[in-house]
Amino acid sequence: MLKTAIGIVVIALVVTGLVVEARSNSVVPVGHAPPKRLGPGAGPIGTPLVGVLNVSGRYFSTERAAGIDAVTVTVAWSDVEPSPGSFRLDVMAPIQAEIASARSKGLQVVLDPGLHYPPAWVFTVPGGTRFVDQYGDAFTGTGPSGNNVANPVTDPAVRAAQGQYLSWLGRQITPGSVVAVRQGGGPLGELRYPGPNYNGHTNCFWAYDTSTQATSPVPGWRPGTGSSTQAAAFLADYNANLDEYGIWLNRHMATDFATTLLVMLPGWGERPGGAAQEIASLLTLPMPEFNEGLDWTDLLGALPDAAHSIAYTTYLDAPLLKPTAQLEDPADYLAALVAGSPIGLGGENTGNGSTAAMRLCFQRAHQLGLSIVEWMGEPQLVATTRGQAAVGPTFKLLSAGADVWRPRR
Repeated sequence: MLKTAIGIVVIALVVTGLVVEARSNSVVPVGHAPPKRLGPGAGPIGTPLVGVLNVSGRYFSTERAAGIDAVTVTVAWSDVEPSPGSFRLDVMAPIQAEIASARSKGLQVVLDPGLHYPPAWVFTVPGGTRFVDQYGDAFTGTGPSGNNVANPVTDPAVRAAQGQYLSWLGRQITPGSVVAVRQGGGPLGELRYPGPNYNGHTNCFWAYDTSTQATSPVPGWRPGTGSSTQAAAFLADYNANLDEYGIWLNRHMATDFATTLLVMLPGWGERPGGAAQEIASLLTLPMPEFNEGLDWTDLLGALPDAAHSIAYTTYLDAPLLKPTAQLEDPADYLAALVAGSPIGLGGENTGNGSTAAMRLCFQRAHQLGLSIVEWMGEPQLVATTRGQAAVGPTFKLLSAGADVWRPRR
């Protein structure tokens, strides 16, 4: 998520009366038992890993020499499948070479399959290929931004296209060459709907394309209208649709890649008591976690490959409010949700963070027993290492900060 999400979340919690006070960036233990680390199995992450995102491939030796453990390599779906079923091995070859290069330098590799970079032809398949809100706005974005996503949540044709691509991609990856794969599929590669604000409108819910409306229990219902019974039915269906997609994706990717899956969970997550408040307001309260469908409780409880999955927050540097289920940071809340299950924990910062944010991330990683922490991203680390930027850690400082949590390889 972007750093502006910090303000959005805090404002939303204040409006709903959930925030009592803000705290400093110190870590306050909330009493969660550390989750089980992923042990021996397909794509194990046993020893904790610190990784780097947005890599160019030019600094692998520098990163490993500094003590970095892993890098994330991204494939853009649009580049490798420009037309349906026509895959470009010439585009895939440099990606395979990048994976091999990283491994030759002693780095582990996380793969991002780039479902959030769909080819243009996906938007021409049958059904409601784009998310549409109650105002009639179809969600679009520029291709390079990772926001121009299709709707695999309720459009079977889009989902089938994703499945075909993932199966092909899995066959191109040498078994054992990637330690994990990022499981997202929504905007910015996260498992979510688009956000609440779009095209001048607020409180957007993305359930008004033809595919979603065709199966809605309350077709045509809009937030702020009708009854609380209708609002409850709408929200339950909205969450269930995204959960079912996440479950399908987890099962499919487990088969395709046979490695650890990082389930990409942005934002704060829907918290206890929030749904009742939203329903009572007929879904008009400003709580973006509900617009984005972040129903982590039901999703994580139903993952088919839980034994090789990591609940991965993209908001590891979230502000600390209070150590309660409603107000604890996302990493602590996820730790409570996966306690007693085989699901591991991981996360990343929101981007271009400060050294203080880095320390907070690794303190939480140590406290909660995270399996992997990734830093967004390499351009900042290069600039600070060269003395070209004053804010944020260098490669060596990032690795040294991680030493409070993981042993060096």
